[in-house]
Amino acid sequence: MKKDSPCLVLKLAPPPTWSRTGGHKEFSRRHREHCEDSAPLALSPTPPQDPDIESHPPSRVLPYLYVGNARDARDFDLLKDLNVTRILNVTPQATIHLNGSADGYGIAYRQLPASDSTQQNIKQYFEEAFSFIEEARKSNSNVLVHCQAGISRSPTIAIAYIMKYRGLSMIEAYKMVKNARSIISPNLNFMGQLLELEQCLRSETKLPCSQAWTQQTTTTPEEVTSGCSV
Repeated sequence: MKKDSPCLVLKLAPPPTWSRTGGHKEFSRRHREHCEDSAPLALSPTPPQDPDIESHPPSRVLPYLYVGNARDARDFDLLKDLNVTRILNVTPQATIHLNGSADGYGIAYRQLPASDSTQQNIKQYFEEAFSFIEEARKSNSNVLVHCQAGISRSPTIAIAYIMKYRGLSMIEAYKMVKNARSIISPNLNFMGQLLELEQCLRSETKLPCSQAWTQQTTTTPEEVTSGCSV
């Protein structure tokens, strides 16, 4: 597979508290074929400073699901052209400063205050995101899932949704979103949580995934000496 995204070498201090055994280390162990060594980068990766990324249009991942950036969410003419009637904002900052619907546009708006961080538990928002996207599908309307640049957080939500509702593996779902939006690069923390989602979906236990991933545990610090880029 082509490796378009930079690899990360991360030292967690303190580590995320959402998993005892998953995350960066587990993803690197299980998917070594998609990993390569690299020099350390900052804990909170910033989107590449490329004008093509900033001008990248919304990407149609499924007939009713678009992934884009914050600017797309404020372009109501664009949203109308795409028949988008739902906006899912995966950032701590309000996009259109409205909850409920955008006056005069009939757009339902939902915000999930996730940061693009190695300590962000994004799994806690999966079920809410899934429900919001499913409402769009069932009503024959389109939904835009966006974060600041449409590179890490919103693609993570799209990948998770496809894993659950299309029955694809994490790697298969990643490839699907990557083919639709070439600039995506979920951070390693999110890739680890997607791996946990895959394990949960394939598990034979009766415990619902939504319950399993909201249970927090205490971890010991770990150092990841190699990073992954899918």
